[in-house]
Amino acid sequence: MADVVDVAIDAGQTRMRLALSRNGQVGRSAEAPGMTYRTGLRPSAAVLAAIAEPWTAVSAANQIGTVCLGLTSVLGSDAEYAALAADLVDRLGAQRVLIAGDVVTAHAGAFGLGPGTVLAAGTGAIALGLDRDGVRRQVDGWGYLCGDAGSGFWIGRRGLDVALRGHDGRIEPTPLTELAGKHFGDLADLAESLYPAPDAVARIAEFAPAVLELAGTDPYADRIVTEAAEELAATVAAAGTDLPVSWTGRLLRNDTLRRRFADELALRRPGVRLQEPLGDGLDGAANLAAATDLGIHSGLVRVTVR
Repeated sequence: MADVVDVAIDAGQTRMRLALSRNGQVGRSAEAPGMTYRTGLRPSAAVLAAIAEPWTAVSAANQIGTVCLGLTSVLGSDAEYAALAADLVDRLGAQRVLIAGDVVTAHAGAFGLGPGTVLAAGTGAIALGLDRDGVRRQVDGWGYLCGDAGSGFWIGRRGLDVALRGHDGRIEPTPLTELAGKHFGDLADLAESLYPAPDAVARIAEFAPAVLELAGTDPYADRIVTEAAEELAATVAAAGTDLPVSWTGRLLRNDTLRRRFADELALRRPGVRLQEPLGDGLDGAANLAAATDLGIHSGLVRVTVR
């Protein structure tokens, strides 16, 4: 009998990660650039296109049990979700497909399928609280146009604003101006190079680490990071639960931002338990793929069975 494995997928705006997993444990994995939705390409087709490269890198002669996909953005209609699930069944030979928002897989990774409030802070930002009864409270995650306060895009965008003010002479040039030139190229050509790019959001979010590195030395960057911490803490506090809090996403790997976030959260929610995540979104996808009972996450996951 063929060896049965699951497939865990963490489909972010900056990175697409895919792994084979067994019993909730992530094995061989690969990654590729994150999600971009292009004119003329159906959203479900865009997801499949992004999955193709990492799937080719890890696919093996195994029977696929469950594919669990944590998706960074909405597809727009039930028909698109159904089309994506059908294509995953067909192309990967899966017996079952689970599709959820990436904050759901982030939660399942951070708490190992248990209750808690998770802050998923990467290119975007969103908090999800789930108690033992599956009662949920979701805050922000409104996307770069309307929300994602304190996110990688939010930080990168504000850092770029300072950089361009320095480039124009509206303020004295700061270190952010120099770093923006290294990241984006000649700032005089920024509009023409950035606006048509399908990965413009990811490129701006990728400027966030430069801003974070300058916190404590550059007053503009320092203020941006402090305000980001305040925004992220407000998002978590608005989840309004006494559950333990954890996080996932690359943004809070930065020590300065994480400390300021923790301090601000303690002011807003005295006595809150802030704990290291057990795993990340890819681990959460693997946990959900292995689960026979989705438990408190069941109302947040679309399930397709062959």
